[in-house]
Amino acid sequence: MTKLDVWLNEAVRHLSRDSASQVRSEIREHYDAELETALSDGADPEQAETRALQALGDPRNANCQYRKVLLSASEAALLRESNFEARAICSKPRLKWAFLAAPGVILLASTAFLVMGNIDLARGLLVLGLLMAIAFIPPFLPIYTPSRGRVFRAIKWSVMIGSVALLFGRNALQWSWLLASCVFPIFWNEWKRVAIRRKLPVGQWPKQLYL
Repeated sequence: MTKLDVWLNEAVRHLSRDSASQVRSEIREHYDAELETALSDGADPEQAETRALQALGDPRNANCQYRKVLLSASEAALLRESNFEARAICSKPRLKWAFLAAPGVILLASTAFLVMGNIDLARGLLVLGLLMAIAFIPPFLPIYTPSRGRVFRAIKWSVMIGSVALLFGRNALQWSWLLASCVFPIFWNEWKRVAIRRKLPVGQWPKQLYL
């Protein structure tokens, strides 16, 4: 393994495969240009290699900069998983209609239990129906612009927070540890989506990035 390979391995750490390939290609071009310049200035091969590597800078600093503008491995994995799930649902009409119908059925059941006087069960089903609606229905809505995406995400988080307040009421603070453990994975994935939106041009956004 050459010194350049060692430098590159550090510089592309935690980047996605495509991002790492792009970095390797660009850095090798820059390295070759610096190496050629050093050799033309009369440096011997070893000195020219050292000079070319020094021109690249610190690979750890480079890695930090690349991770700010290029997809990381975890971000690319989240994007692939989201796209796979969307294709799997949309490609199966029966599954699609099941996802669309489920929130409505649960909300109707909530109404029925409310009429019968079972308020606690009705409230629980209402929260479940709202959360399922927020999760299942949006992929089929015409949300395909950044502005519509921002409006939807505001509604989504409002519904989620409102559902928690509705379900736990005055005991929400008492159960905050449970709420935090449940919400953290959702919040973490949303934080990754925010980073992906900054890194990808809008024209390359799949539907899931608008949601």
